[in-house]
Amino acid sequence: MRKKSFIAAIIVALCISLVPMFALPSRAVQAEESTNKNFMIYYRAWRDVEMKGVNTSLPDENWISMSDIPYGINIVNVFSYVPPGQEELAKPFFDKLKAEYEPELHARGVKLIRGFDYSKLLAIPYAGDFPTEQEFDSYAKALLDELMIPWGLDGLDIDMETHPTADEVKISDGVVKALSKYIGPKANNGTLFLYDTNAQNMNPFKNVSDSFDLLAYQQYGSGPSRTEMAANAYAPYLPKSQFLPGLTFPEEQDRNRWYDTRLPYEDSNIYQVAKHVRENDLAGMFLYAFDRDGKTYNEPDINSVSPSNLLWTKTAILEVNGYSVDTAKALAKHHLQRIKYNRNLTSEQVTEVESAIEKATNLYEANVAILGANFETALNPSYDPILEQKLTSIYLTSAFSALDEANAILSKVKTNSADIEALKNTKEALENLIGGKKYSESEVNQAVEELLNSIAAVPKPVTVSYQDTDGQKLAEDVQLTGKFGGSYEAPQKDIPNYTLQEVKGTERGTFTETGQSVTYVYAKSAPKPAPVVDDNDPVVEEVKAEPVPPVVKNTEDTAKLPQTGDKAASEWPVVVGALAVFASLIVLRRKGL
Repeated sequence: MRKKSFIAAIIVALCISLVPMFALPSRAVQAEESTNKNFMIYYRAWRDVEMKGVNTSLPDENWISMSDIPYGINIVNVFSYVPPGQEELAKPFFDKLKAEYEPELHARGVKLIRGFDYSKLLAIPYAGDFPTEQEFDSYAKALLDELMIPWGLDGLDIDMETHPTADEVKISDGVVKALSKYIGPKANNGTLFLYDTNAQNMNPFKNVSDSFDLLAYQQYGSGPSRTEMAANAYAPYLPKSQFLPGLTFPEEQDRNRWYDTRLPYEDSNIYQVAKHVRENDLAGMFLYAFDRDGKTYNEPDINSVSPSNLLWTKTAILEVNGYSVDTAKALAKHHLQRIKYNRNLTSEQVTEVESAIEKATNLYEANVAILGANFETALNPSYDPILEQKLTSIYLTSAFSALDEANAILSKVKTNSADIEALKNTKEALENLIGGKKYSESEVNQAVEELLNSIAAVPKPVTVSYQDTDGQKLAEDVQLTGKFGGSYEAPQKDIPNYTLQEVKGTERGTFTETGQSVTYVYAKSAPKPAPVVDDNDPVVEEVKAEPVPPVVKNTEDTAKLPQTGDKAASEWPVVVGALAVFASLIVLRRKGL
């Protein structure tokens, strides 16, 4: 018994162990990476669409908005310079920053900080020879009220590109320490305090290094060797895990030449620094003037403002976080499948893009397949790989199926009824939804349901009628329904005393966008003709006599008793004899014989 129970237990355990093998696959493209490195951009506020004619001599319209900031960026430095007299021109941006940009980016988990020049630390008003603690504290609060609090921002960034004197350092140290009570790691309230510099002058930093969350190091035009050198230089005051190296794109009308995006990709500073950050566990990286992503120092780029696909920024985010090429390919393919409808891509075009994705040997090439080498050649310049990964958790199979069915219907219809117009509208709505920047599962489900309802409304029923030659109904109508293009066969009925004479309409066909009818016309059956009698030549019907069974005579003696009685009498002796034998046996057994 124990052996049988042990065997049964093993069988049950084996069955349970097989369950995971049949589990449903995950919806998402599973990456082996996570976006946990800090990635900061310097957002040049005077190039936002809401700022027109601020801090520029170029006539070109601004195109970027903070809603265009790619996913995977977790710190945005609102870098703004408003020349005196242009405050009113800048106001629309700051209004939108507070009303729209800040809530939107906070919902994504992005921290917004404000950069200001180091010289502002030295502008503290004080009465004596040196500021008092109270004066330091009051000035720190005034800076927060001026730069951060009115817009709901999350911190400040000191831009250090000068060489202050020892006395100036004492003053800046005092202001930094006062600020650190309200923002940064000492305040421990979720705010950020950054120090950013392009040099290795430790004097303004070493006494207050513990006041900062990160040190952003401007190493424009330089590779990982400079990254390592600077990180080591600051190591006595700041761990490498708080060191954030940064590169730049070509600013318009700038005389500097940094070339951080030199091709081929693996030779670029962006690739090499991102790789160094990842492999040496630095804090992350930043990019300055990200709205100039992909621009060159040549004409017309250098003297114009034009849109960007943000290719290098999006690729750097993947690179610094260790995304594999296979994952980047999977994300690009997912994006292609969902945008092919609203971009009316042919199967040949889809195959061509898929081939380009498959041939990619690095993250840059995988992204180029969708983003293009520049804005003008992009299949979709707004493609965002990190956002795409989030969207892969939403199944689109039912959406693709519904769109394919709708397209098949529209390719065959010959009329333009209200139902066809409704089908076109709901199809376009679903195409634009899944082909847009982002969507939710509930939005997709609702759009799919609306499209399926429109599809179901297109095919009209086939009405089958049954009439006599005078148009009078002989039986109830039959209404046939089915999918567009599906086959139907009109059923014929047998109607007593009527014979099918004609069929109006198509007995066998397919359901279309127009109603169809099939009418079976029956004629009344003629009665059986009665015989005609002629008095002069009467018709005599032959009457056939019923056959009479032959008489069988008994050849035996008719005086003999019936056979049945004779048989019954002959069975009694047998029964009596059997009883006698049985009784004798019982007697002999009792006597022991």
